[in-house]
Amino acid sequence: MRPIDPPGGTGTHRSPDEAPIRVYRLASPTAADQEGPSAAILAKFRVYLPDRPGSLASFATTIARAEGNISFFHYDRSIHSSRVAVEVQLDDEPRLEKLLDTLKKNQFQIMQQETQDDVLVTAVESILDIKVRLANRPGTLAAFARLLSDHEANVIYMLYDEDIDPESAHIAMVTKDPREIDRLLQAINEQGYHYRVVYRGSDEQEASTIIGLKMVEKFFLRLKKLLPASDIAEIKSLVESSRDLYQDLVHFATEAGNNLEAGDVFETVLTFASRSRSRAGNTFSATIMGPLRFPDRVALWGFRLPTSENFYLFQDKDDLTLIDAGRGIYYTDIKNLIKKQGMDPSRLRQIYITHPDTDHAGASGYFEKEFGTQVIMHPGSADVIAHMNRAAGATHPGLLNLNKYYTRLSIRFTECLFPSQPRYFSTAGAGSRGPFSVIDQFSIGPLRFDVLESLGGHTPGMVFFLNQEFGLLFTSDFLLNVPSLTAEEKEHLGIYRYLLTNPNRDSRVYKDETAALKTMMLDLDRVLKSRGGHATIFPGHGAYYAADMKL
Repeated sequence: MRPIDPPGGTGTHRSPDEAPIRVYRLASPTAADQEGPSAAILAKFRVYLPDRPGSLASFATTIARAEGNISFFHYDRSIHSSRVAVEVQLDDEPRLEKLLDTLKKNQFQIMQQETQDDVLVTAVESILDIKVRLANRPGTLAAFARLLSDHEANVIYMLYDEDIDPESAHIAMVTKDPREIDRLLQAINEQGYHYRVVYRGSDEQEASTIIGLKMVEKFFLRLKKLLPASDIAEIKSLVESSRDLYQDLVHFATEAGNNLEAGDVFETVLTFASRSRSRAGNTFSATIMGPLRFPDRVALWGFRLPTSENFYLFQDKDDLTLIDAGRGIYYTDIKNLIKKQGMDPSRLRQIYITHPDTDHAGASGYFEKEFGTQVIMHPGSADVIAHMNRAAGATHPGLLNLNKYYTRLSIRFTECLFPSQPRYFSTAGAGSRGPFSVIDQFSIGPLRFDVLESLGGHTPGMVFFLNQEFGLLFTSDFLLNVPSLTAEEKEHLGIYRYLLTNPNRDSRVYKDETAALKTMMLDLDRVLKSRGGHATIFPGHGAYYAADMKL
């Protein structure tokens, strides 16, 4: 086989509007060697077909009309929803010229096209995967493709290779109506085709191995075993609404796949998303902790939201202050929760943010927007928000990319709204508490808090809030009270850790910080106990607890 010049061109045909078409002259077989139809010319090219029923039939019919015989055909929708690699054998150059003209007249695209990938397959009952015998002659594939088109079957995978088996094609397809599968198989039988069923939709787990399904589609199928149909429909709509979001899912799976099974990653991402969303509104519930009473009519409430994260509310007469704000998806529910305690959310004056993760800062921007609430955070949060990456500044590229796509997905799925005009804590320094710098201070009524700067073990822009007089320390994602969580809350917290492989920016530093915080609070607890008091830790997940409590 040797390259030749196609009509009007060279051995590799290329124009400004077309990708290469490679044309070869085939060596003539002897009569004894010849098994199938003879051909003089082989054309190899790619074509981009619409991802819908009938596209394959139209393309194969066009080749048949040019008296071409397909000797190789490969399409895998999971790799590219439109691209087909094809080889066509023709008897002579006039037939080649006819083929090229026909492709052009029928507007078949040989240049790569931008496509919007959709989630089409959400029911395993709509999937059929078969191996079918097709005679090795022009028009055979076109006839079978027309049969598929008649039953609105959309091909998602096809491989035919004359060199492997000149009369066998492997084809996977989906139909809009699962009942159409029965009618299609009946028609295939009636027309005398010999075939073997490789898969006929019945099991979601087995469906995940079907070639041609988009990765996201495989996880929607797996989610059907875990979540109500309404939750899946909502997440599907959200994913399809944005090409960026779809690509973020793909990129996240790629990054996480270095450490985790890609399928498990996607399933977990979507479970996380749907669980967060499905707990809002009519199904919302929260665990109420407190109130604790302090001088001058100051009260402290704790609230644990459905997906395990806490926010804390101080009531100073009629004015309110939050430490952290929960997820944006719960904003309306949080307002109603505050109202049910007899308080007015419009009286919320400040929100002090421990760090810019979406589960702790996600609702803060909504309070700022609706009530003009001042949101105060560490200046390092600005980079996290600007780059949409909770590991901003990390030097490990894998950690940086994994966290970037996680942050973007979390923002979209949980409707996070960061503040547009935050106020930042000073970082001038005002002493230290153990290894932690005291970078600023603030007061809530008579309670004065030191702002302790994290050493950077968990995420950039993280701080702790310490009131020494009453021994109150707000630790957010340090010193968690995991035993106090329900089984479902533990599972959700585990999802978060699982998604990021390790949620901490620097595990060694995180471990050192945890030990230092515990030591600091035990020392303070001993001092307060000598005065008849005690120290209390207020974590970002789980119930608050006495500093000397062993977890």
